[in-house]
Amino acid sequence: MRSVIYSCEEHVEEALDDWIYGEETFPEFEKLADADGVWITCGYCKNRAIYMVGNECSDTKYRK
Repeated sequence: MRSVIYSCEEHVEEALDDWIYGEETFPEFEKLADADGVWITCGYCKNRAIYMVGNECSDTKYRK
């Protein structure tokens, strides 16, 4: 199962905290590449996400 949280600069700490609280483990954490024409929205606001927090093989308890 694929599970990730996308976040902007302002909410990256909240995304990490939510992931760790829900999964009880540290997630993969990546800065997203700046791709022209691709806009991924932050899971906490409407700003552009610049980080991906998550794990592609997780049984997630946290879902936004």
